[in-house]
Amino acid sequence: MLQRFVLWGCVSWVLLGLGLWVGKNVYDNGLKKQALQRHQHLTKAARTMLHEHLMVSVQDTQQLSAVAYELGFLDQPNAENQQKLTQVFLNTAAIYGRYDQIRIIDLDGKERIRINNTNLGTFVVPEHKLQDKKDRYYVQRGLKLTPGQVYLSPLDLNKEQDKLETPFKPTIRLVRMMKSVTGEPAGLLVLNMKAAGMLNQFIELFPKGDRAMLLNAEGYWMVNHKPANEWGWMRDRPDLTVASWQPSLWQQLQSRTAGSVYLDGSLFSFSWLDIANIYEGTSSARYVYDLGVVSDLQASQWAILIESEKQRWQAAAIYHKPGFRGALAAVFLLTLLAVYLLIRNRQQARQNAALEREQLENFKDLYENAPIGYLTLTQDGRISNTNKRTLEYLGYQREELVRQKSLAELIDAESFEQAHALLSTMMQDEEHHRRIRIKAKNGDILVMSCSVSSRLSHERTLELGRFSMQNVSHQARLEQQLKELAHKDPLTGAANRRWFDELAERELARAHRVGMPLTLIELDIDHFKKVNDTYGHDAGDEVLKALAEHCQNSLRTTDVLARFGGEEFVILLPDTSLEQGTHKAEQIRQALGRLRVIVSNNIEIRFTVSLGVATLSEAHGSIQALLKSADQALYKAKNSGRNQVCAAGEPGEKGNFEI
Repeated sequence: MLQRFVLWGCVSWVLLGLGLWVGKNVYDNGLKKQALQRHQHLTKAARTMLHEHLMVSVQDTQQLSAVAYELGFLDQPNAENQQKLTQVFLNTAAIYGRYDQIRIIDLDGKERIRINNTNLGTFVVPEHKLQDKKDRYYVQRGLKLTPGQVYLSPLDLNKEQDKLETPFKPTIRLVRMMKSVTGEPAGLLVLNMKAAGMLNQFIELFPKGDRAMLLNAEGYWMVNHKPANEWGWMRDRPDLTVASWQPSLWQQLQSRTAGSVYLDGSLFSFSWLDIANIYEGTSSARYVYDLGVVSDLQASQWAILIESEKQRWQAAAIYHKPGFRGALAAVFLLTLLAVYLLIRNRQQARQNAALEREQLENFKDLYENAPIGYLTLTQDGRISNTNKRTLEYLGYQREELVRQKSLAELIDAESFEQAHALLSTMMQDEEHHRRIRIKAKNGDILVMSCSVSSRLSHERTLELGRFSMQNVSHQARLEQQLKELAHKDPLTGAANRRWFDELAERELARAHRVGMPLTLIELDIDHFKKVNDTYGHDAGDEVLKALAEHCQNSLRTTDVLARFGGEEFVILLPDTSLEQGTHKAEQIRQALGRLRVIVSNNIEIRFTVSLGVATLSEAHGSIQALLKSADQALYKAKNSGRNQVCAAGEPGEKGNFEI
């Protein structure tokens, strides 16, 4: 036994060590994936934040340009108009605080108005201190714009008198070509956006341990966890680039728009973004051109780079937890104990094999462990035995069923007929199945797929019967849901066109048979497209659901509400005259006119409907003809100004009338 113990102990330790090594690799890969997912989430948030900052500034240029146009300064630059526009610029700089300078530069490159926003306050630069800026790159680019376009400059540091302003002041210049009354270029609006807040917010997005970096197109750092590495191209430091720091990483950045790299124990994730493409990530980016944003193609390319060292993404690993090494040692000791017990038990097993086989035969009760429920019945239908699955299904204790209840007490009243038919087959050799509703102890009704079998005496009389059951309640519910889906409109819950046609044909046949009136209302939401265009299709869906719910609540159980598509609904009113149907339509119209639909952001939507009413007559040979009459009445209601009810008379008659 000792030799076996030593041999199997060593083998177990080797296998355990190998398993732990493989498990650690798999576990570490999982941690790495979690880190990459965190990187992706942070990158997405950072992209959104950067674009939002720039979009707000672009919108500010549009608004200020519109103010300059409305005040008439571009066409009549007199002192009064200049004073008004200057005051607007002062208010904008003071309130928003995100612009160092707001300027008007004429087509010759000379400053006409300049507002400075400093730590000391906001003030107007005197006329004698206004400068000629025609040689600055952003002015040159701005003069090439067409009216309405906005030039987005590269992100760099502000210079005064060709010297870097200290402390560093990251700046993005937004230049908009303004137009005169005749639509011709009239001057440039220039906003110096203070980018420090945007960059600080970018840094704060990332938790401690994830080093967030922002690069320009040439690989220089605009944001780095070491401030001394930033703005290398402005400081004549060509060595402060990713290419110099990690050449292989820079190669990866140049070859792909996004990805991840594992280098020197650190995990890097990167993603390039076109900073001028403010709506980047939308399905078609159609709004980019609406804002009229242009930029230097190369300069507008930024890269978000995230670095997480191995210690960072493995910090929460379980093997770094206190006590892990002790637990691991315990596992190895337990492995030895398990080997010892296994060897000892195997020896005991050989000695007791015969006895165990005999005992196992007594406990291998297929009946008890069957995957379906079983009830054993006496001749009078009492339960004499059951198995675990039946107890799980019904929630009873064994002693509550065995010799205490009969099968009839468990069957729901709706299934008595099916159960009787099933039990009557017990004397036959063939197996039959029925779906029977069984009552559980807690009152739930379960749908069971049931069958019966029997043990007969030599005289062919019943000695014992076995009633089997399998819970198919979930399948029954799915079948019922599928049936409802086939009949109902998935958005509003109203009947769909196919189910309406079937119900309408029945009512049409009944109306012809018993001579009772049959009226149909067709209604349509007025200007529904405007609701979708203004508030979005989600809001439109809420309007449709509110309409359907209100109509359904105001109808009888015999009435049928159906959605034919879009904003068109049809109501079928059995045993209803034209006058009654018109009155009901008017009630619906007034009620829906008062209805308020509250959508997201607490937006309130009100709407009106137009309705057409038609009643079955001898001229209507089919539901389609009745629908056509109601549709014509609806068409008249819309052409008459909408938000009204029109009723149709006999086809061909001039009896149509309005409410």
